Amino acid sequence: LLDDDNRVHQARFHIVEFRGFEKFIQGRPYWEVPVIVQRLCGICPVSHNLGAAKAMDMIVGAQLTPTAEKLRRLMHLGQVLQSHALHFYYLASPDLLFGFDSDVARRNIVGVAAAYPDVARQGVALRKYGQEVIRLTSGKRVHGTGAIPGGVNKNLSPQERDILLKDIDQIIAWSRDAVELVKKIYCDQPDFNNGFGYFKSCFMSLVRDDG
Repeated sequence: LLDDDNRVHQARFHIVEFRGFEKFIQGRPYWEVPVIVQRLCGICPVSHNLGAAKAMDMIVGAQLTPTAEKLRRLMHLGQVLQSHALHFYYLASPDLLFGFDSDVARRNIVGVAAAYPDVARQGVALRKYGQEVIRLTSGKRVHGTGAIPGGVNKNLSPQERDILLKDIDQIIAWSRDAVELVKKIYCDQPDFNNGFGYFKSCFMSLVRDDG
């Protein structure tokens, strides 16, 4: 809250999604923390699992092997893929494809499946692939236990590697299609998109010369 001279009069920090995990983990064995805290979310449990595992790495003074580092990275990329696919195709694409003022009864993933079946199929397939990466690296699609203090507790067998390799070219192609779709939607209404959601605030972000 700023006064008339633009000086800070009052500052408050609002936590609107308090879940109490900081208290849950007090007194628990440290190796349980990566499994406990990922229950924060059913969409991004891998992020919480990895974040907690990395914190425990520092506590126990662990140095990851190159293999463990790669498996954790692969697990994280699976999380990024499935989460972005969920957000873009299931949640954002109805607004982007039909317009913000379109009929809400149609503006959903079911409407996308009816009007843009290829787009909907790609979204489902991309998220499924990301979930498979998570399953094969952490043991389960949701709330797996792959990242532990000091490394990982599951390897990726040659057979599992081949499962992922079999579809990787198609997944890359569909991912590029998604980028092109966003570009097209953006370029169709540049004035609207450049000003969408713009408001003056006291927040600051850094932008390089190339944008």
